[in-house]
Amino acid sequence: MRPSILLRAVFLVILAVPTAYAQQPVLEDQLLNALTGKWVLSGTIRKTSTTHDVDIQWVLNHQFVQIHEVSRERLASDPTKPQYEAIVMIGWDANKQQYVVYWTDIYGGGFSLRGYAEKLPASIPMVFKADDGNFYTTFTYDDKTKSWRWDMDNEKDGKRQEFARLTMTR
Repeated sequence: MRPSILLRAVFLVILAVPTAYAQQPVLEDQLLNALTGKWVLSGTIRKTSTTHDVDIQWVLNHQFVQIHEVSRERLASDPTKPQYEAIVMIGWDANKQQYVVYWTDIYGGGFSLRGYAEKLPASIPMVFKADDGNFYTTFTYDDKTKSWRWDMDNEKDGKRQEFARLTMTR
């Protein structure tokens, strides 16, 4: 009879764990809401003009916004494939009281980044820490034009260097 009671107790604990995680409140964030939708991202990356299509939506029980970014430029070696593609997830880390960002792209796991950003009224200033210098990406929302500015910078020897200047519009 004892194994039966122990088995029931273990079973109840196993059932309770997913329930506790599933009860996370829906993330409500006006700035992240303003990101959602279909966009065109244009500007320069490494001083080269580019245009990307961007689709942003709430995912994973409204805990993250997922940014799917695909360049319109194609690989010379395979015109069916984009030069660049990324999936970025932005959520809220309640323990740290800041955004958490996961940036993954076609360059693979070795180049994937996790960063954080403080919560500001009209921008998401992400910092991705790396041994060879931080990488900074700031999304800034312009409420008048309903557009976003993406500024991206490398850090080398303690100084920020321009990597990309882009504008995202509908």
